[in-house]
Formats: sequence, structure tokens, C-alpha cells
Amino acid sequence: MSTPQSSAVLRSRPRVVAAATDWLICLQCEPTPGDLARWQAWRSSSPDHEVAWQRVTAMAQALDAQAAKLPGAAATQVLEQVSQSQAGRRRLLLALLGVSAAGAAVIATGEPAPWRVWTAAYRTGVGERRMLTLADGTRLMLNTRSAIDTRFDAQARRIELVEGEIWVESGHDAAGRPLIIETRSGFVSPIGTRFTVRQLGGEAETHVAVLDGAVRIQPRQGGIALQLNRGERTAFDAHGVDAAQPSATNADAWVNGMLFADDWRLDDFLAELGRYRRGFLRCDPAVAALRVTGAFPLQDTDKVLRLIERILPVRVHTRTAYWVTVGP
Repeated sequence: MSTPQSSAVLRSRPRVVAAATDWLICLQCEPTPGDLARWQAWRSSSPDHEVAWQRVTAMAQALDAQAAKLPGAAATQVLEQVSQSQAGRRRLLLALLGVSAAGAAVIATGEPAPWRVWTAAYRTGVGERRMLTLADGTRLMLNTRSAIDTRFDAQARRIELVEGEIWVESGHDAAGRPLIIETRSGFVSPIGTRFTVRQLGGEAETHVAVLDGAVRIQPRQGGIALQLNRGERTAFDAHGVDAAQPSATNADAWVNGMLFADDWRLDDFLAELGRYRRGFLRCDPAVAALRVTGAFPLQDTDKVLRLIERILPVRVHTRTAYWVTVGP
């Protein structure tokens, strides 16, 4: 049942998303120091503003990523045409986000509503990690931009991953209640274990990696359950579970503030790095296929970008501190 607070947020969401889109366009057009100050004030004035900003910038990145899949000349033409028309880019982004310029209702996308994120019991901001110990001794770490709710009752210990990524070390419950991690895709039940669970906004699949012990995965809409053992990973949606695959030995590197890349595409690497910094980090399609291997500290993403400049034939173009493009 929705609360008056959540209803008010949902009614205002199209207006907030439209405002976030206008700020995105502003940052692309050589903003003044005054513009930047007003933009920061707008973001900090409401948690819903920050959620809308993150969603709009993610959609802009997805738009560029889709254009990158076109042949080189076509991709360049699309990006130039969209970028040259501020009004056109605004209309396109709002359409993709399910918001009309007049402020029509948002089309459901499967993402958590903004109020679900900022009313969660525990959450982290951009670049923040947070360690928790629950009443049963279960230890949790929330990665950047993550949110969870907890519901412990006589039947079960439930942790709902509303958004983002968590590391879990399950505790022993004297009452024998099962521990259940719930996502939009389904349920993960650990068997005395350490593991990670990740589901980002807009993603249909939940990703699980087991570091120790085992977990049982059950899709939300039924389907065959899967036991995932130590050193294995998989992905699942509401209807089924992929076959288990060997997990990277550094699957939980983010817990220690590191990002490990093993022959990643540059655009994939920058998309992951972008989760740990504010603003918009774009990869030019011309360099998207370059490969990245190495270990990178997450506490200073600007330092990581400078390092990428040294190891790859790329240049980091900084329009503002919040609008960065990595290109040839």
C-alpha cells in the first residue's frame, strides 16, 4: 500500500526527471560557475533529485553505447545530430525515460521507484561503501549507489536488495530461521557462506558470485532452482537461472576499494568506473573496443582516468568536473 509520501514523489517524478534532463543539457553547453553551483544545489535539495539525475545520466550513457554499435560513420552521424540539437536530445532522453515534455506519467521500466531507494533502511551514495552487522551476526557491505531493506520475523530473515550490490557473510541464527536475499529477479538463500549479489537499475538480471560455501537461487516466477558453489558465479532473472561459470578470484575486490579488469573493453571499464564518480563519464565509440587489464583504486577515479591516458592511446576530455569523455 502506497503512503502519502510515496504517492507525492511518484506524482512529481516526471517533473523531476525533466528537470534532471535540463541540467544534463546545461552541463553539455559550457556551464558557468553559477550554473554549476545551482546544479549542485538542485541535486542536494532532495534525494529524489539525486536519483533522477543518476537515472538520466545512465540513460544518456546507454544512448551513446547503442550508437556505438552502429558502423563507425553512422554512429558519428547519430551522435553529432543528437548533440547538436539541445531540444532534440532533451526530447529523446525524456522519451526513453518514459516522460513527455508536458510531464506525462512515467512508463514502468522494472527499475525501483526513486522513493524505494531513498526510503530504504540502509543506502550508500556515489563512491561510498558501508559495512553493517545485523542482529543475527550477518555482515553486509553495500557498494556504491546501493540500497537494502531488512525484514526479520519469526519465519525468516529477509534482506531486500532494492538497488546496487552487496557483499554478504551469513550469520548463524539461533532460531534456525533461513536467510533470504530478495531481488527483483528472485531469491538467494545462503548455506553458511560469503557471496556477492548485484542488480543495477534497469537490469533484468541479478548477478551472484560465491566466495565460500554455497547458495540456492530460486527465480521469482518459478523455474528450476540452482545451487551455486564456492568459486562459481551466475546470473538469473525472474524466469530462469544461467548455468554456473567459474568466478573471478577478485569478484569481491570492490570490498577492498579496488576495481580489477581482465581484458575488459574500454567502454565496459568506464561504465563500471562511472558508478563510483558523480557526473557523466562517456566513452567515444572510436576507442570503445580498446582493452584494459589491471588493478585500479576506486577512491580516486580521476587518478584512474589519468592512468588510462598513459597506458592506452586515448585522451581524457574534461568539459567540466562532471562531464568527461574518453576519446582518441
